[in-house]
Amino acid sequence: PSQSSTSYDIPAYFKEIQERTLRKGETEFAKPYQAYQGQRIAGLDPMETQAAGIYQNQILPQSGQLAGIGAQTYDSATAATYANPYQNQVISGALGDLEEAYGQTQKGMNAQAIGAGAFGGERQGIENVLGRERYLDTVGDTSARLRQAGFESGANRFAQDRATQLQSAQSQIGALGQSSAGLQQFGAQARGIEQAGLAEGYRDFIEEKEYGAGQIKQMIGALSGAPI
Repeated sequence: PSQSSTSYDIPAYFKEIQERTLRKGETEFAKPYQAYQGQRIAGLDPMETQAAGIYQNQILPQSGQLAGIGAQTYDSATAATYANPYQNQVISGALGDLEEAYGQTQKGMNAQAIGAGAFGGERQGIENVLGRERYLDTVGDTSARLRQAGFESGANRFAQDRATQLQSAQSQIGALGQSSAGLQQFGAQARGIEQAGLAEGYRDFIEEKEYGAGQIKQMIGALSGAPI
């Protein structure tokens, strides 16, 4: 059998590159772990905080007030508040007119009875009773109609006031909602810009941290591909 051997001489410059790469790799490997100390998540923008304050401190309380206004009913206590302060005077005046008219009617009936020679008779007594009953019925009907009219008038004023209050409250809530939404939108945009800056800073940190190891990998790739 025959034997043969082949030897390869690595150029000095190539050895130097290999050694330098190895030393650089050892140096890079010996570096301790370096944690990122910067901020990575953007906090709420002041406009977003302001929008939340408007919603919590103004919109929610006014929504409760709006519900309270809608729940109001026209009960006896409310009717007393919306009653016409001159209603009793109007009723008294109307009843006074009825009493005066009744008195004039009675005087006329008495005069007719005297003229007919029947004053104080049974017929006159019956007519007086019937006239008194008609007068009392008229008084009751007039008083009831006037009080009903006053009640309905107060109910209408109450309904108008409640509608005005509801409309005003709804308008205020709508305006506050638009303000809150606008602040929220601009705040979110500002936070997005800040978040993009923080992400860019973190990427720069990672690139700088991995730069040395990347250079070594490139050099090793170049050395392993050399035809030597």
